[in-house]
Amino acid sequence: MIVKRLEDYLRKKILSELTRGRLGYDLSHTKAVVKKIKEILENNPDLKLDRMVLIIAAYAHDWGYVGMFDNSRLAQIQEVIEAKADHMENGAKKLRGLLEDDFFNFLTKAQKERAIHLVRVHDSLKDLKAPDELVLMEADVLGSADLSLVKPTYNRQSNKEWVKQIREKKLPRFMTDFSKKELERLMKQRERYYKEND
Repeated sequence: MIVKRLEDYLRKKILSELTRGRLGYDLSHTKAVVKKIKEILENNPDLKLDRMVLIIAAYAHDWGYVGMFDNSRLAQIQEVIEAKADHMENGAKKLRGLLEDDFFNFLTKAQKERAIHLVRVHDSLKDLKAPDELVLMEADVLGSADLSLVKPTYNRQSNKEWVKQIREKKLPRFMTDFSKKELERLMKQRERYYKEND
């Protein structure tokens, strides 16, 4: 029951703002990341990770992109890469402010700090070491790759660079077999999409 109330609250506070993030992307991507984090947790109960902390981080992970892009056109990969450090810091600040709301009194200080930390580092691959950090990264990648949940916004060249970065930098850091298998399935789907939409 508390998880449902938590998600209702996060949807109300965060999702409405995401339409002012990357055009045609951040809202659907965030919903996809939340779905993927749940799937990873369900398929890896042995990890014993804090579900509420990860759900909060999944909703807030790209909140920092709000207001950073020209919303009259689709952002491409180089612009996104250049905004990564700022969006993590912006998102962590936004989440810190949100977690001060009395609604979150059921969380411990450590849980709040952990959710903020996850948002602050989620795109900094060199800083990801703990299982919850890696699992959020996996969900973020899967939430980008799943074309049934997120319409692609990258042009062909940006997509090619994105795929290269995922395969060379992020996939080797995946810790769950579920995410490794799911990513392979989704990458085949993505490859077909870009071939058919040439």
